Amino acid sequence: MRLLFFLFIAQLSFSQNNILVLGNYSHICFLDDSSYLAVQKLPEELFSFRSILIFSTSTSILSKKDALRIKAYVEVGGSLYLGAENWPLQAESIQLSNLLYNKELYGEYNESIARVASKNANLRMSETQEISAGVSTVAFPLDHRLKVEAWVNDQPLILSGEYGQGKIVIDGGYSRFYCENIEALSTTLFSKINHYLNFKK
Repeated sequence: MRLLFFLFIAQLSFSQNNILVLGNYSHICFLDDSSYLAVQKLPEELFSFRSILIFSTSTSILSKKDALRIKAYVEVGGSLYLGAENWPLQAESIQLSNLLYNKELYGEYNESIARVASKNANLRMSETQEISAGVSTVAFPLDHRLKVEAWVNDQPLILSGEYGQGKIVIDGGYSRFYCENIEALSTTLFSKINHYLNFKK
């Protein structure tokens, strides 16, 4: 009974418009909207945020307890964007993907263009066949729980899926969202990621 009450309260809390942003966000465009709260330390209260966007750093800002709190947040209906780049900007992504999937990022890909996956993917990018890959990207292993959204060198660059009651997007090339790299398709992709994470059925 207590678990049902907790889940009910958590669902009510997710109705907020706030999006929590952590990590290496200083060069990311789009975050000037008042719905984003950018911080360098995980707040005590997570359930007032509709989603969490993490742009990985070289040394994780998350403790083991923080990582477990994020896992619990997603399991009961929160949404998580886990962005990485080539080494060293991978720390939080490796920490959380190992916790959630027992897998981690690999490789280094210097392709500037990524190929968009099939039409049945979650981000619904069927209006284009290519997006910017990022400056120096990494891949994430295939997993039956995740759909591939984009490929670089035939490796999964962006994946999405449900985790518990929540949603997750794993991205191996978040530098495409740096203001100096921004282009129209990157803007569209950022919008689609946010819509997928924040739209509740």
